[in-house]
Amino acid sequence: MTREEITAAALKLFCKKGFLGTSMADIADAVGLTKGGIYHHVESKEDLLRELHDEMIRAVFDGIRTAVEPAPDPRSRLVNWIRMHARVMHDYLEQISVFFRDYKHLQPASLRRLIRQRDEVQRTLAQIIRDGIACGQFRDGFDPDITALLILGTMNWFYQWYRPDGKLSLEAITRMAEELICKGVLREEARQEG
Repeated sequence: MTREEITAAALKLFCKKGFLGTSMADIADAVGLTKGGIYHHVESKEDLLRELHDEMIRAVFDGIRTAVEPAPDPRSRLVNWIRMHARVMHDYLEQISVFFRDYKHLQPASLRRLIRQRDEVQRTLAQIIRDGIACGQFRDGFDPDITALLILGTMNWFYQWYRPDGKLSLEAITRMAEELICKGVLREEARQEG
């Protein structure tokens, strides 16, 4: 039995029954372990919930490092950030749904760590906006921190309504998000460059 198999089983149970409704015995049963046996692999349900979040946040930071930071200018970084974020929402839809529903059940130390990670993502996006304003690609008059939170709020809400087999493809939805966000923050001449 691998830790990944246990985490995958916990994810399915958390999706179905919720974090509070799932017991360690449920997880042990799902992977064919005894209740005592599972504790050789996992200390607590909270560890599994934290791991689900960590998988998703690693994907975000990997995307920032590989797709966003190397882009040549703030406009390209913003577009790449939107694409990366939509892809993570798609790839980690179940983890994100569980996380947003059940994160409040984490212990204070775990919650503080998670908030630091979330704040780092927001700071990265706010810096893209600051850079865009400074170089003249983005409109003046927007507070970069609040703008970043508005964009994050829009993108993070995907988990509520997005379905991979829905009316529009991820690519079509991502293009719509790019257009809405870019029309809001880019100067007219910078929008025409794309």
